[in-house]
Amino acid sequence: MLITTERLTLHAWSEACFDGLFALAQLPETVRYVGTGEPWSHEYTLAKHRATLTHWTEHGFGWFAVSAAPGSFDGVVSLVRRNATESGLGRPAVEMGWWIAPSGWGRGYATEATTAVRDRAFESGWADRLLAVYEPVNKPSARVVEKLGFTVHSKFVLDGRVEQRAVLERPSS
Repeated sequence: MLITTERLTLHAWSEACFDGLFALAQLPETVRYVGTGEPWSHEYTLAKHRATLTHWTEHGFGWFAVSAAPGSFDGVVSLVRRNATESGLGRPAVEMGWWIAPSGWGRGYATEATTAVRDRAFESGWADRLLAVYEPVNKPSARVVEKLGFTVHSKFVLDGRVEQRAVLERPSS
């Protein structure tokens, strides 16, 4: 599966994505607002990679590798099905997340890539409701959430870090 925008190509996750993911997960500036904020180990990255491949097999959607040029790995836009408990909303949702490599920061890649995936998720029927979980201190991600039309749902503290849930419902026809 392929999604294209004016400047980006988003590829369905595949075995070939591991090396790019691992390289991105080693950058402190990329992971500072994810999980513990520490770079991912090889084993943890491999487990995430395998879970992503399984998610695609089970649900027909999942993570997308972002490329700004042929053969490049410039980030990830993720879609992960969450049940009512996992979502923290009391109802199921598809969680959307993103990482853009620092070389792409300030270029609008995150907004461009996530807008394309958001639209495909709703058009394809993968999701009726999208969820974004982010730290409000991460101003670039907060701006992407706002640009995409998400509405803040709740704040919570996890391991001493303030996180926010925002929701976007499928637009009615």
